[in-house]
Amino acid sequence: MGKLKQYAKLDGDLYACGGYEYATMRQSLSKRMTTMGNEVKSQQEQAKQLLSQLHAYAREHNLSNRQLAEELGAPSNTLSKWWFFSGGKGARKPSESHLNVIKEFLEAKNKPEVYVKLKETRRRIEKIRYLLLLLEDELRWFRDNEPRVRDEFRKELNASDIGYVSSLLTMLTEEDKFNRWLALTTTRFQSFKKK
Repeated sequence: MGKLKQYAKLDGDLYACGGYEYATMRQSLSKRMTTMGNEVKSQQEQAKQLLSQLHAYAREHNLSNRQLAEELGAPSNTLSKWWFFSGGKGARKPSESHLNVIKEFLEAKNKPEVYVKLKETRRRIEKIRYLLLLLEDELRWFRDNEPRVRDEFRKELNASDIGYVSSLLTMLTEEDKFNRWLALTTTRFQSFKKK
């Protein structure tokens, strides 16, 4: 049940109590409903402002609704129902999750390239952190197992590729070492292809 409906039900319950308590509670309830109404109007204004900026961005870059929807990662039929993108009376405000996506999208488009790269860098660092945890867990299994299991590991994986990945990880920790390593190394990752 929506908050306004909850307040209407509460109002009916309070009326049944009657008297001074009802008048006091009714006044308090009225203030809350006015505040809620103002919050809803404010949220709608913010949504319209975001959509107006998004619409301006689309016109500036000559994007169709379909192309803009692809950039946003939203279905094009959903975008076509929003204010500024709908030709009909049924235009509506996007959901909160879509508003957040629009806000992040517009902020990213307005930020200098360095901020966009920094965000991508952080995302990739988290991905590598996860992969290293996963790798360590898998390697521990081989470490703690029998020699014949490790022999099978050695047969299946190219030692040169393992060395390349290991040295790349080590060299990324210091820029000077990395630049020297990059200039001197001739080995490239072979995707564990057998020689």
